[in-house]
Amino acid sequence: MKEKELKIGDIAHLTGISEQDVRTLVQTYDSLFTYRTIGRVRLFPPKAVGIVRELIELSGRGLAPEEIAEEIRSGRKPGAPEGPAEGVGRTGVPLPPEVAIDLGVMRDTLARQERRIARLADDLDRERELRREEAVRLQKTIDRLRERLDGQQEQLAVVAQWVDYFDQQMDEVSRPVLERVRRTVGKRKDPGQPCGRSD
Repeated sequence: MKEKELKIGDIAHLTGISEQDVRTLVQTYDSLFTYRTIGRVRLFPPKAVGIVRELIELSGRGLAPEEIAEEIRSGRKPGAPEGPAEGVGRTGVPLPPEVAIDLGVMRDTLARQERRIARLADDLDRERELRREEAVRLQKTIDRLRERLDGQQEQLAVVAQWVDYFDQQMDEVSRPVLERVRRTVGKRKDPGQPCGRSD
């Protein structure tokens, strides 16, 4: 049965890194990979996934590219467990390669999802903080407008009092004049009453 060949995108999906990172690793460590080319597409055997994972792990240790390539060529597995793990390997039933790959994919996918959830939670917290700050600013603006409105209403009340006062004064000033006019007119009509002043 022929093994399924993988494209760069398949390897990226299975290892949880970007296609660009896979291309960079393949270009940097070209001697470690076997592939065939159809047109512009490279097709890799399934073992390329394991090589990429080893490269990722060894790169995290700060080794030089030559040292990393030597480690992988020598066949030493990075961080291979000792003792008890080998005993389990001898007595346990080995998993088919696709199951092992699926478990790795599930682990990587879960880790990516956890990172994404953490980023979304951080974004949500920042958004809540921004909304809280906006609400505080809005409340302060409303309070300032209320204070202004109260001040204007007080000024209007004072102006209304002054208007009422001036109206009363005008009424007082205009009343005696009307009364004098009425008296004067009334005296001219009644010849028996003495006139206040001669014509």
